[in-house]
Amino acid sequence: MEKLVGKPGLVQEQLMPEINRQVMLCFSAVSEKLKLSKACFEIFGFDFLCDSDCKLWLLEINSNPCLELPSPWLEKLVPRMINDALKLTID
Repeated sequence: MEKLVGKPGLVQEQLMPEINRQVMLCFSAVSEKLKLSKACFEIFGFDFLCDSDCKLWLLEINSNPCLELPSPWLEKLVPRMINDALKLTID
């Protein structure tokens, strides 16, 4: 945890690009198995772990992620994510 302290740009500069890379790899690996339809959409939940060396590990992918709001952070994040998903779907 000490390596994470004092690195304000770590999430945007290192972790988010790696999260994006791993998500794209996952969808690429199963693209032929996914039933894509223009009449519906699905929200997937990707769970990652960041170890003490700032290495990112994909733990699991959920096809029906929990959308509860048990913390102030999730109270902001989940409604925004749902709103963004609907905007992408409608647009």
